[in-house]
Amino acid sequence: MRTIILRRLAALLPTALLGSLIIFGIVHLTPGGPAAAIAGPDAGPEVIARINHELGLDRPILVQFGSWAWHLAHGDFGRSLMNREYVSTLIAQRLPVTATLAIEALILALLVGVPLGVYAAVRRGTATDTAVKTLSGLTHAFPEFWVGIMAISLFALQLAWVPATGFVPISAGVKAHLISVALPASTLALGPCSVIVRFTRSSMVEALGGNYVRTAWALGLTPMQIYWRFALKNALIPIVTITGIVSGTLIGGAVLVERVFALPGIGDLLAEGVLQKDFPVVQGATVLMMGIVIFINLVVDVTCALLDPRTRAS
Repeated sequence: MRTIILRRLAALLPTALLGSLIIFGIVHLTPGGPAAAIAGPDAGPEVIARINHELGLDRPILVQFGSWAWHLAHGDFGRSLMNREYVSTLIAQRLPVTATLAIEALILALLVGVPLGVYAAVRRGTATDTAVKTLSGLTHAFPEFWVGIMAISLFALQLAWVPATGFVPISAGVKAHLISVALPASTLALGPCSVIVRFTRSSMVEALGGNYVRTAWALGLTPMQIYWRFALKNALIPIVTITGIVSGTLIGGAVLVERVFALPGIGDLLAEGVLQKDFPVVQGATVLMMGIVIFINLVVDVTCALLDPRTRAS
């Protein structure tokens, strides 16, 4: 297993390096710049040039990338150009909110998606199966920001069941926390849940057609044992794989959801950095998200190798 992990890490290293280069290049090629944002709309070219020189933004792009990459390799994300705070400090303050939201959204998507996919597979070809497939396809098509706005309008403003914005940490009380994240977590989980439903259904349909399932029926095992102990176990590889994929999308989806619900997370920090042309904040937040996605892929590969030894050779 150690060899598998090292092999996956070696394969992911070029991805991390290329991704860092792309992130740095895209950020620095965007129109405008932090100097203009700091100086204001009435500042002259001399003032902007002086600020660029003070911030080191007038150096060649490759020199800037080399300096940034060197500091990044040593765990230094740099300082914000706007408030001069360390980017690592800003990320540490915002990360718990995003991590909590993403994890709870993933748990919700799995708790709803897997049983619903199994039920649709068991009832395949029926009206129930058609309804589940249709509903999952429709929910996957809805944009997250639109779902969030509609949820706020209905459940927060009209029905007043939950607050429209804000985040209460778990340390302040489980009930208060669950109420505060009910809308954002549900909104973020809607798309991944529909994907998990469809992949679980297709994997279970294939698993239920196996010879071992027919043998289990012949042996007189109960439907619960056949569906959950045998069929679902053999359908786990695709489910684990798609769970890893949707976990990565949760990180990206958090950017929109946090802005809609005014949650102080990494997504909100990234959006603020983009609006203010704060290059170190944008680069730091984006690299962190990329690192999380790479780590998730590594966990998925290792989990699949544990579930199915045949995948270790590949």
